[in-house]
Amino acid sequence: MKTFRLALNKFARIGVCGLVLSIHTSSFAEDLQQIYQLAIKNDPVFRAQQASLQAELEVRNQANAQLFLPNVSVSANLDRNYQDITSAFGGGDSQFTGKGYSLNLSQPIYHHDRYIHLKQVNLQVAKAQLEVGAAEQELMLRTARQYFSVLAAQDSLQFSKAEELALKRQLEESSQRFDVGLIAITDVHEAQAGFDLATAKELQAQNALEDAVESLREITGQYPQTLATLSDNLTQTSPEPNNIEAWAQAALKNNLQLKAKLVETEIIEKEISRQTSGHYPTVDLVGNHGYRSTGGQFGNTDADFSKIGVEINIPLYSGGQVSSKSREALHRHLVALENLEQARRSTERQCREAFRGILSGLSQIKAFKQAVISSETAVIATRTGYEVGTRTATDVVAAEQEFFRAQRDYSQAKYEYILDTLSLKQVSGTLLPADIQKINSSLNLKTQHSIHNAN
Repeated sequence: MKTFRLALNKFARIGVCGLVLSIHTSSFAEDLQQIYQLAIKNDPVFRAQQASLQAELEVRNQANAQLFLPNVSVSANLDRNYQDITSAFGGGDSQFTGKGYSLNLSQPIYHHDRYIHLKQVNLQVAKAQLEVGAAEQELMLRTARQYFSVLAAQDSLQFSKAEELALKRQLEESSQRFDVGLIAITDVHEAQAGFDLATAKELQAQNALEDAVESLREITGQYPQTLATLSDNLTQTSPEPNNIEAWAQAALKNNLQLKAKLVETEIIEKEISRQTSGHYPTVDLVGNHGYRSTGGQFGNTDADFSKIGVEINIPLYSGGQVSSKSREALHRHLVALENLEQARRSTERQCREAFRGILSGLSQIKAFKQAVISSETAVIATRTGYEVGTRTATDVVAAEQEFFRAQRDYSQAKYEYILDTLSLKQVSGTLLPADIQKINSSLNLKTQHSIHNAN
């Protein structure tokens, strides 16, 4: 890069060097770790998953109450009665006030469906806990993806601006050369076409940056002002172990979303037993105590009463509903098993794709880095040839565009390598906040892109 910048200083009319590295330098920058902390606090998807876990914990409390705890209620009555009695012993009209109260208790002793339901609820809590963990890992990946999407969009915009300025100056120079009769008008038209295309590409890059910033704000709830850029000390290594089959097996064993899917299958399987228990009897301990006061033609009656006993309910026939629901649960279990198999296959595919992406990324980073060096040399050589008349303006434009393209590809390859590394850990269930911190250490906290105009 140093050689190229020195050479370009000699040919200052191109104006490339300043814009390619046109970044905002400051003492402070929002880095990936800070953005992730904002996402943990503000991402609606993750917060909803946390709330879902709390809801499942309350459902477990309800299931425990239904199975183990008594149901106690108090009732009372106060009523005005009117009677007109006719009998062989006499009759007449009477009016009186009746009143009373009753304390009622019901304690479950045996409810097989509630016992199965409690097991299901415990599994639901376990599933929700796994889903919270999976959502946190997914949030790490989403945050990193959107963070580097913004950086990539900023790179594209900076490169587009540099390309536009270079082609603008090329157009000005071509016009001057045409005016003095050194080149043909076709060279001016070609330079104009290149400049117009670069202007359109800059507008596209600006729009892409604004879209990327909006996507990041969707996660964090805030617009970032400046983002730390990726430094040159990015560690680039192959996966450890460097064995795709080992990673695939680890993913099938440890992937949190897959584990949650497995638990869901168990829940649905237990639903078969819960529906079948509709044929089973239920046993409750019941009791009540109360007071009742009545009146009438034959005088007032006051009574205290107490009762305790065991109540057994034996279902005999419900129109075939219990059997039908049991068969429905069986079919739904088969659906769950097929969904589980699909999840396994998808997990293994994602794992293999991420693993191959890392290896491919390492090769691409090396290749694009060399492409940047080669395109730098090509720009110098082409520009020199143009100065002495052996190359045309079209050649210069093409060489400069190739240089900017190589710069974009090199940056994008590094971002993709990082994301593939995180994806491999996420799909294998091993992604941790420490991985975000490790990537954060590869950021240059004193060098940042300003994105005030993006929002």
